[in-house]
Amino acid sequence: MYKTYYESAPGVIRSTGEPAISRFWEAADGTGMWRQSNFWGKSGTSDWTLGSRESMQSKGGVEVEPDFWFFDKPATAYVKFSDMRPKA
Repeated sequence: MYKTYYESAPGVIRSTGEPAISRFWEAADGTGMWRQSNFWGKSGTSDWTLGSRESMQSKGGVEVEPDFWFFDKPATAYVKFSDMRPKA
């Protein structure tokens, strides 16, 4: 079960020209959220990873910019709010 669903506004991944997909489901208990996206890594507005470089590759990611990965199909991961840090 989830508390809130969010979907980012339509966009395009600048290095591939592919539509950008990003969805979030806040957990019902408020401890974190599920994120489903076809892009993971460092961008100008976010820093979402699925772990190490090897982990990103094993999940089907292709590095299209330094530390920025594109996926043919959206990859899903759970992120705990306690593990998140403000982007400096």
